Amino acid sequence: MSPSPSPREPDDLPPLVAFASKHSAVIFFLLMLAVASFEGVALFAAKRRDAREVAALPAQAADAVYRNARVWTGDSAQPAAEALVLRGGRLLYVGTSDSAARHVGPNTMVVDLEGRRVVPGFIDAHWHLSTTSSADLNGAGSVAEIASRLAAWATGRTNDSWILGRGWTATDFPDRQPHRRHLDVMYPDRPVLLTDRDGHQVVVNSTALRLAGVTRTTPDPSGGRIVRDADGLPTGVLQESAAGLVRRLVPPPTRADIARRIDELSRDAAALGITMVQEMSGRAPRGEVFDALREAAEADTMRLRWYVSIPFNAGVADSVLRGYVALADSLRGPWLRFWVAKGMLDGTVDARTAAMLSPYVGTSDRGLPFMTDAALRRGVQRYDSAGLQVALHAIGDRAIRQALDAFEAARRSNGVRDTRHRIEHVEVPDPSDVPRFRTLGVVASTQALFATPDVTTLQNYAPLLGPARASRSNHFKQFDDAGVVQAFGSDHPVFPMQVMRGIHVAVNRTTVEGTPRGGWYPDGRITLEAALRHFTRDAAYAAFLDEQVGRLRAGMLADFVVLDRDPFALPTDSLFTVQVQRTVVGGRTSYERGVSARDASGR
Repeated sequence: MSPSPSPREPDDLPPLVAFASKHSAVIFFLLMLAVASFEGVALFAAKRRDAREVAALPAQAADAVYRNARVWTGDSAQPAAEALVLRGGRLLYVGTSDSAARHVGPNTMVVDLEGRRVVPGFIDAHWHLSTTSSADLNGAGSVAEIASRLAAWATGRTNDSWILGRGWTATDFPDRQPHRRHLDVMYPDRPVLLTDRDGHQVVVNSTALRLAGVTRTTPDPSGGRIVRDADGLPTGVLQESAAGLVRRLVPPPTRADIARRIDELSRDAAALGITMVQEMSGRAPRGEVFDALREAAEADTMRLRWYVSIPFNAGVADSVLRGYVALADSLRGPWLRFWVAKGMLDGTVDARTAAMLSPYVGTSDRGLPFMTDAALRRGVQRYDSAGLQVALHAIGDRAIRQALDAFEAARRSNGVRDTRHRIEHVEVPDPSDVPRFRTLGVVASTQALFATPDVTTLQNYAPLLGPARASRSNHFKQFDDAGVVQAFGSDHPVFPMQVMRGIHVAVNRTTVEGTPRGGWYPDGRITLEAALRHFTRDAAYAAFLDEQVGRLRAGMLADFVVLDRDPFALPTDSLFTVQVQRTVVGGRTSYERGVSARDASGR
């Protein structure tokens, strides 16, 4: 395996980079001065405009006025402001505190933000609703720690229930080889199913294999792989569709369980400043999850906006496709929408199932493509012709090219329209394919935290790719430089939905501990403003909602976040420390630090 290159020391750097390294404090001061100057000019212009125009406008009494703030609007026409005026769930006015005062009536709530930074509500452009409870195995680091966490999770559960966990990586196991024998020692008689961090493979124990009837002679299912040892026996690792051989036996959550999970996750998201999630599980729009979401939207009890995917099936029946279109047309409210069809073209790098143009280092394995080119093109053409947006999971360079080719073929067949098709994850694109995103109007739906240089990235992911491919993986700047619309998400629960931590990684390309020094392939770093844009305006664009949310402009929905500290005034290595003070969705406070969720929402 090829080792990951080490970060260069300052003396090894080019002269300009070396100067920046040695004089970072001076450069940081100058940058902060530039930001302050820019905001000052913007606010001065706003005040001059107010002086000329506001006096002639009738003042409407507001529901709420948030004043004395430092507002990053995300709107190039008015980048900065001091106050937000809310009425009927929308922004009535964005500008100066003095002019906002004209809208204060006898019933107006006035909130002095004491100079805090305000940004548009964060939008998680790739998120999954996890309906089943399981032990959190993220960062476990060892089999012993996995055992400890499973034991803690199992406390209080019946002795015949399944042991479930999620979040392991190959580096948690000896020789990076997960195996059923480790789980058999922990639970010789109870079935165990542990999903990896990416959600594309599971490791199960012998009891689970026996219950599922998986043996030496069981064939690999289409689109999946049963990992076997040298003697042909299943190791317990089931990749992609093969995981379904065992997953089908796990008891499904009840309606009450699902409603509880939606509420819990909505509260968690609101506390992180998230005002909208784009749910990318591709579930059929029926059953318990669908009913729970629709009922919450109709009852007006949602804390977040939901943009929910339907399945992409290349061989979909015409009647089913017509049903999807009818559903999308019927649900266009402010809280719940269906419009995007989610499909899968490959797996992940860590599982060696991402479809690659060249083999993984040290192997002849090029991954596991899920669909033929011909079938994909036919399917995309049909969904595109029906007017539906298509989002394709594609991580390897081969799968990414396959998706782009299919979108290009649909454009030739159906004509050029504002389709905003998407490729999800886009981790390892071939450089020649990056400009095609802009040419074809395809959104790069990326995940900021995927660039975290943790032990799994450095010891498994990068060695499998080799330096050349690793250097361009999760390289967000290449899309920015190519003028591509890039929407950030978390892929929750693969990674936590911590927006500021994601921004920290995108800007620094280090862990929160600051490693590796200088950043992992630092030429992929982006600016703070670009990272904020990808989590707001660009993510809204990816859901056809950029005229409603993602910016703070009069007439748009009142979705915004109040931060406890100003990220523009902090050193970049401290961005992850910024926390959310208040989250407002449609004018309603969905989270306020120190206030219970019920009190904050008013419900």
